[in-house]
Amino acid sequence: MLNFDIFKQKSPKQRFLLILGLIMFVFYLGIGLACIFWANLPLNIGRPYKIGIGIFLIIYAFVRLLSLGRRD
Repeated sequence: MLNFDIFKQKSPKQRFLLILGLIMFVFYLGIGLACIFWANLPLNIGRPYKIGIGIFLIIYAFVRLLSLGRRD
């Protein structure tokens, strides 16, 4: 999925954006998992809605990761 050989060929700007994209993937994944598994999450919504938001954020994180891997 991610070819780290092309990581060496990228300009500093492209490397920074790649690293930022990976950080954002981890961020969205973490927030999605927190919405699903953290029982005392301070959101005043029902449990099914928390699970729905969490699943949406996890899917969004993977879509971002796939689009990050497809870029030149």
